[in-house]
Amino acid sequence: MNKQAWIERAKELGLEQFEIYQALSSEKEFTWFQGEIDTFVTSKVLGTSLRAIKNGNVATLTLENVEDETMDEALNALAQQTEVITSTETVSLTEAQEVEIIENPHHFKMLTVEQIEQMLKNIESKALAYDSKIVQVAYLGYEQASGRREITNSLGVELSDEDQVQYVACSVVAQDKDSFKDATKIKVIFDHDSFDEDQFVKEVCEEALGKCGAHSIPSRMCPVIFEKDAMTSLLGAFTGLFSGDMIAKGISPLAKDLGKKVFSEQITIFDDPKNTDALSIASFDDEGYPTRRKVVVDHGVFEQPLFDARSAIKMNTKSTGNGFKSGYASSVHVSPMNMWIEPGNKDLDQLMETMQEGVVITDIMGLHAGLHFASTQFSLQASGYLVKEGKKSDPVTLITVAGRFLDLMNDVWEVGSDLEWTYKQIVSPSILFKNCAISGE
Repeated sequence: MNKQAWIERAKELGLEQFEIYQALSSEKEFTWFQGEIDTFVTSKVLGTSLRAIKNGNVATLTLENVEDETMDEALNALAQQTEVITSTETVSLTEAQEVEIIENPHHFKMLTVEQIEQMLKNIESKALAYDSKIVQVAYLGYEQASGRREITNSLGVELSDEDQVQYVACSVVAQDKDSFKDATKIKVIFDHDSFDEDQFVKEVCEEALGKCGAHSIPSRMCPVIFEKDAMTSLLGAFTGLFSGDMIAKGISPLAKDLGKKVFSEQITIFDDPKNTDALSIASFDDEGYPTRRKVVVDHGVFEQPLFDARSAIKMNTKSTGNGFKSGYASSVHVSPMNMWIEPGNKDLDQLMETMQEGVVITDIMGLHAGLHFASTQFSLQASGYLVKEGKKSDPVTLITVAGRFLDLMNDVWEVGSDLEWTYKQIVSPSILFKNCAISGE
């Protein structure tokens, strides 16, 4: 695709601003079942999104096959859209800015087909031999993925970056008398030699076995630890609180609380797409704005909303570099990238020692149906285990954890130290809360 030729032709057709966004994704996926490869799928897709502005009206067009011969057809279609689509908001493409490109320090040595087959075979056999209660490897798969994105526009923006990853995922089932308990683990693999198959198998099998004998408990108000994965899920469900778009629309419960204390002073939240502790990094967002580190919440005080270009205009400010797409064909939305709660000094065992008596929540379910964003009320199915005399005790299941997120985040007893990025872009350490409602028997 001759991008400059497309830009020049767009000008000739009266399109005042014109953007070409391209994403190239390549994937290779294996699944393994009962001693052999079950599926093997490869794909390579180049997606192109065209965006044009004329008389303040915005038109978009997405294509998978882009040829210079179809230039006039595509651009004329955009021009026609701008004649019939009326935009009620002020919009403009990004002007060329200085972007500091950060090199991703995470490098992958992709496994060969032979190495993948042997690894999956080993994991299955080791899992089934780990304990007599492990009765099935319900899912076992491996995926390699790489991506490249490019943004070019008529205002001088020319940016590109690349990303890649490979990982293995495994789900095992443990039989617990007449019931079954499952567990799933995903592990990023940087190279064949550094991946510890035995440790991976141990982690997923021990998690499933740890759920055996789980029971419900009487309803209570008690201290609760949201273990890091559960806390990460809960935080992720409420990141819209910090969205400049939600704030501009008056939907966010924090819309009028900028500069005010909204959480416990023990809570500090950062957002930094350039954070090299995370697996994926971005020096610019999907609008071409440079990204940067932000202190969103500073010791409980709401300091910095996240903005894309559109929401920044509404709030008479500048984009924070948080305008991202979920795919090349989607529109840009305000999104956190590499957001985390600053960890404390105590690990999970030390948090339990501090708590003495209570419940640790390890899994929460029903996030889409079980929470109300405007009030931050949540009521979620959960499982985990009891803590007695500061030590891990019986596993629990069939319970519901409920509360109001804003109240919960003001009731912090202690923040844990066990922050772990893995493949995630929103993370939290385990957090001990003074009191939370648990519904059970």
